[in-house]
Amino acid sequence: MLDSYHLQVFMAVVETGSYTAAAQRLHMTQPAVSRHIRLLQGQLGVKLFRRVGRRVAPSLAGERLSAIARQVLGLTRRAEEEMAALRGEAVGILRLGGSGTPVWHVLGRLLPVFRQEAPGVGFHMEPLPAEGIGPALREGRLDVVVAEEEVHERGLTCHLLTAMETILAVPLGGSWEQRKRVPLRKLAEAPLVLPAGGTPPRRFLEEHLANHNVILPAPVQALEVDDVGAALPLVAAGLGVALLPRPLLDLAPVHVRGVSPWPGFSWPLYIVRRAGPSGRLDETFGSFALGRGQGLLR
Repeated sequence: MLDSYHLQVFMAVVETGSYTAAAQRLHMTQPAVSRHIRLLQGQLGVKLFRRVGRRVAPSLAGERLSAIARQVLGLTRRAEEEMAALRGEAVGILRLGGSGTPVWHVLGRLLPVFRQEAPGVGFHMEPLPAEGIGPALREGRLDVVVAEEEVHERGLTCHLLTAMETILAVPLGGSWEQRKRVPLRKLAEAPLVLPAGGTPPRRFLEEHLANHNVILPAPVQALEVDDVGAALPLVAAGLGVALLPRPLLDLAPVHVRGVSPWPGFSWPLYIVRRAGPSGRLDETFGSFALGRGQGLLR
């Protein structure tokens, strides 16, 4: 009979591509990970990994086993959660995904309160690109994702988690520092610090500005950053201005202040989960985030 812990070790190697990284994730030694994989291969009579440069990748047998292992481990985890629920407890590891400073800021507000209410729950947090949300949830690698744009994919549910006020971050001493608000149309004339092209925050800003007949010049005379939070030190240095969620001002250098754009608009974040029956933990956290959590984020 297959040992579920062997499968956990196997999946850690599959997901990290390295025995050493899998050992770090599982708080084991690398020889211990190797021993578990040898035992599993010996039991099944197949080779589960192949070497690709410095990394390892699943063999054909490993790919087939990984699909089955995800289901087995998911069912095992759900059984543990269901039994804990019958005891009136929430226990286990909640696997969360997202990307960008606004997402981590929101999770940083929610998780301490959730942990107080469910002290038996631990957290695994994983950055991932927008295009990885669907596969990560459907394959069971993650339980909940906080996304920077609405997700419309079969098998997933998506709900608005929070809508933060958008501000224009400007440098002290700049021409806009003394203004209470700045018309959006003026942004076409401004040196901007923008999210990188093709990212969810960039698509959001371009669509919203276009709805107000504000078309950024091409080529845009702007700096681009992978994470909107990275705009703050560039604004502080006087290299431009940036549209950001207001809570990020808490992280801003002292040489940055916020000015209201006009008309104002909100910066949304969404909570995404698998549709239909799922684990108790993601149901518990989803209910918390969309209920009490929304009050915490106001």
